[in-house]
Amino acid sequence: MKPDFDFPSAMTLRGYVESVATELGVEPAATWSEYGPPSSAYVALADRAPRYPHRLLMLSWTSTDGWALALEPQRAEEPVVLAHWRDSVYLAPGTLATLVHEALGRQEKR
Repeated sequence: MKPDFDFPSAMTLRGYVESVATELGVEPAATWSEYGPPSSAYVALADRAPRYPHRLLMLSWTSTDGWALALEPQRAEEPVVLAHWRDSVYLAPGTLATLVHEALGRQEKR
């Protein structure tokens, strides 16, 4: 059975995900979100991890697990998670952008 979607809440989620994308310099068209139990979202990133220069990056989010920075999966592989922020499910977009940039900087130093 599909959940009964609350249109204003779905639009709020969409706005939140687009704000995250904007903070990261990504076009809103490179995002996806789905409202429901659990809600989820995806942001395709233009950045690449220094340790994985030939791989694209993504942010994924669920209302139960928060945000994760990962390598885009290739073929049937699971995403390789580089960083995960579970402390707060709804991080402020600017805070999340800072955390992503810090995580990418740490990847460079390894």
